[in-house]
Amino acid sequence: MTKAFVAIHCETGKEPQVIKKLAEIRGVKNAMGVLGLYDIIVEIEADDSMTLDKIITQHVRKVHHVLSTMTLIVV
Repeated sequence: MTKAFVAIHCETGKEPQVIKKLAEIRGVKNAMGVLGLYDIIVEIEADDSMTLDKIITQHVRKVHHVLSTMTLIVV
């Protein structure tokens, strides 16, 4: 099992919409709003690193209103 936390910067005021969409993505275990440089933190689990990469690049980063991400892979 591979786990990562993804910090997301999104358009101002769109956080609730983005969190709702993120929660629908398979592999997303938790999505919550935070204060600071980033707006949302997402916890993702996948069977392997290739699947984790696919979830982040093909799903998380493509959510409407997401501007940037930073991925922290748990070791």
